[in-house]
Amino acid sequence: MELTVSDPEDILKISRALSVISRINILKLVAENEMSITELSEVLHMTKANISMHISELENAGLIEISYKNGIKGIKKIIKLKYDKIIINLNSSSSSKETYKDG
Repeated sequence: MELTVSDPEDILKISRALSVISRINILKLVAENEMSITELSEVLHMTKANISMHISELENAGLIEISYKNGIKGIKKIIKLKYDKIIINLNSSSSSKETYKDG
């Protein structure tokens, strides 16, 4: 799915979410396969708290989807990529604020 943004506030929100390499690495990993906080923590060699903080930023920017599944020790938070392509449109004559496309 594709996300096109042209509103300055939305561009800033997404740019902030992508401004940290750890968040980009998380997005690249969940693009291949949905993963839990624990799995991301193990692959990226980061604490679960640190991963959770980055996941929160990505979720606030609308770049990931969160679901919950039963795990061995309770509920697991599962992270899935929402968009496989992000387009930032800087042309001010663009009539739409955000466009969502499948593809």
